[in-house]
Amino acid sequence: MSYKQKTLLLIVIATLLKMLVASTINLGNDEVYYRMYAQELQWNYFDHPPMVGWLIRFTTFNLTIDTTFFIRLGAILCSTIVTWLFYLCGKKISNEQTGFYAASIYTATVYGSIIAGTFILPDSPQMLCWILSLYLLLHITDYKHINKTKKKAMLFFGIVVGLGMLCKIHSIFLWVALLLYVFLYCKSWFKQPVFYIAMLITGLFFLPVILWNIDNSFITYLYHSKRVDVTLGGIDIANFFTFIAAQLLYCNPIIIFFILKGAVNAFKNNLPVLSSHSKILLLSSLPLIFTAICISFFKQVLPHWIGPAYSGLILLTACLFTKNTKRTKIKFGLPTPITISLFFVLFISMAGIILINFYPGTLGSKSKNNIGDGDFTLDMYGWNTIKTDVNKIMENDIENGLMKRDAKIISNKWFPASHIDFYIAMPLKKELLAIGDTSDIHQYAWINNTRLKLKKGDDAYFIVPSNTNCLVVELMKNKFEIVQKSDTIIQKRNNTLCREFYLWRLKNYIENVNH
Repeated sequence: MSYKQKTLLLIVIATLLKMLVASTINLGNDEVYYRMYAQELQWNYFDHPPMVGWLIRFTTFNLTIDTTFFIRLGAILCSTIVTWLFYLCGKKISNEQTGFYAASIYTATVYGSIIAGTFILPDSPQMLCWILSLYLLLHITDYKHINKTKKKAMLFFGIVVGLGMLCKIHSIFLWVALLLYVFLYCKSWFKQPVFYIAMLITGLFFLPVILWNIDNSFITYLYHSKRVDVTLGGIDIANFFTFIAAQLLYCNPIIIFFILKGAVNAFKNNLPVLSSHSKILLLSSLPLIFTAICISFFKQVLPHWIGPAYSGLILLTACLFTKNTKRTKIKFGLPTPITISLFFVLFISMAGIILINFYPGTLGSKSKNNIGDGDFTLDMYGWNTIKTDVNKIMENDIENGLMKRDAKIISNKWFPASHIDFYIAMPLKKELLAIGDTSDIHQYAWINNTRLKLKKGDDAYFIVPSNTNCLVVELMKNKFEIVQKSDTIIQKRNNTLCREFYLWRLKNYIENVNH
């Protein structure tokens, strides 16, 4: 079997596994929130550029097949193409064996197979743009001469990075990589008009996001700047160690040490790869990683933020394994460390399905009023079963004259608002409105504008999961004449209590302005 055929077989097996995971667990916090992006397409959203919303709209066929699997399908499709592009990049810098190793290493990362490859996040389409950009950069940096082929690659690079910035803004680090490379090693590109045209193309792609932010007082960047502003607060070494530990897991605790070894060998120019390719791959990886590490000393840095930055290092690591083939034990056609890493991801995937769906009770708090607090598995469990119980309570209230039939549903945070919206409000054909500061309700500040407003005298329900409990009376006492506890829905996992849902009746809305 050729390395190309092995890569295709790897892709088929990995894709089937991702499809299994995608269809057996509920949407997570971020995923169901991004599903709300697709409800109303915009050029930008509170948290991110628009691509993830567009992708969900596409894979659900304009929301006509609005199911968990099809919402996640975009991530799986992107991951499939990304894996093939890793093969092509590896083949480009070395040979087909390196390509197969590169595709396998990427598949062996938790980030590549699960975080961006199964769950629908902005990272999912961003990874496609990132690795395609690297493929173009490898063509652009082939030796120092400049020809028509390289100029075309430069134009395509401008387009792809522009698309990447419509996924996540830190795709700009790809331009940082190229600018550093040109400045340090190939200044002749500065004399080429096509270099600046490519920059302009990227800027034009991103222009709608800028215009949206101008119309909305740059709220996206004000929000994200606070998350990374190192001048606010002092050094927090715990953030740094948490970030490093998360990198070990997201990369794969087995393969990450070989990734570091590959980077060191690349610095020493000790790999069977063109020096120019080695340099551009390092420059595409290290600036973003270094920036995140510096920020982590002061602020919490989410581990998936730098996932794409490992792409260049993965390719260099594949070259390292190719170089050491004769000295490395082979299992299932792969160096043993890569094989073990693949089985690690398989274990994580299967263990995740079992843990989320069958763990008895909760991993979190078992205290009254906040049962399940701290249990991350509940973010992806049991949401699709709650609507039946909620509907029974609402119908009973209507029959007894306790609530009006057109009562809306209220929430005060983007999470759990998006879960309640998708799994309860929409199936029951109820309007959900989020009331609170924009920093709390995020995109719901705009989603609210597409929905029926609360009018004086309206009734509403406030649904509160116990793992995200809040002081409903304090929040709503100045907005409704009556705020009263209604019912409690008990949720069990494997016949053991894992969470409760509290329903509150809010009667006679007394404000005329929605928040």
